[in-house]
Amino acid sequence: MLHKISRGLTRKPKLVVLIAVLLLIPSLIGIAATQINYDILTYLPPDLDSTKGEALLEEPFHMAATSMLIVEDMPAAYTNRLLERIEEVPGVSGAIWVSNLVGIQIPTDMIPAEMRDMFYSGNSTMMIIQYDQAGASKQTMAAIDEIRGICNEQCFLAGFSVLIKDTKDLVDQELPLYILLAVVLSLFAMSLTMESWLLPAAFLCSIGLAIAYNFGTNFFLGEISYITKAIAAVLQLGVTMDYSIFLYRRYEEERNHYDDKRDAMATAIEAAFTSLTGSSLTTIAGFMALCAMRLLL
Repeated sequence: MLHKISRGLTRKPKLVVLIAVLLLIPSLIGIAATQINYDILTYLPPDLDSTKGEALLEEPFHMAATSMLIVEDMPAAYTNRLLERIEEVPGVSGAIWVSNLVGIQIPTDMIPAEMRDMFYSGNSTMMIIQYDQAGASKQTMAAIDEIRGICNEQCFLAGFSVLIKDTKDLVDQELPLYILLAVVLSLFAMSLTMESWLLPAAFLCSIGLAIAYNFGTNFFLGEISYITKAIAAVLQLGVTMDYSIFLYRRYEEERNHYDDKRDAMATAIEAAFTSLTGSSLTTIAGFMALCAMRLLL
């Protein structure tokens, strides 16, 4: 069976390339349809106290998505206008500041000490903002973006939802740099040991297709973690590059024994199959162990 498959692949290389390119279409659709989960709490065991507390804040009280806006060295009138604008932002369920409770006409020194200590510290004042949806939802992320757009440079937004938003922006911004760096370093390393610079490019193209297939099949999971999104491509590149090099070196050895390079590649596929299978099964076992640990925690 393996002999027939290897000979079939080497006899119709154009068909193999065509099928590989066509598979990109469903893969890209799957990538676009796969959601990215930026809420790290969803991966924690449900019996943890922190997870239970977050669930209680979300379900009965709808306060899991809460941010604190710090305004420095600005008059009370500005903060009050900012409060009114924030309350009109889609996705914001409400905002709390001194003006909601006692108004801004009362001097700060006349505000009850407990309330003053809660909302003021030196030249800074704090506003509490609550959202309609969960902290990692798209609606909350959009609301945070809009709030930042209406604030000046003296305003600082903090909270778990804001941390998730900053993490999302950071991953989206730096992920292309990670991949580019991995590609450049791989090209450089392989160019030092191979006869042609086209071979590293060909290897990277084939692995790029495999990475696209991998991300496309995540569609069946519905969503993946932002950590998976950040490291999967680079990890797959590092893990599978050796397979391509090993197969190429075996092909070079077999070319001395055959006049037809297609026969040499077919024999190389058969000869490398056992070694590559054993290596890949070891890698799969390692990732399965990680998955098992995740389920046990």
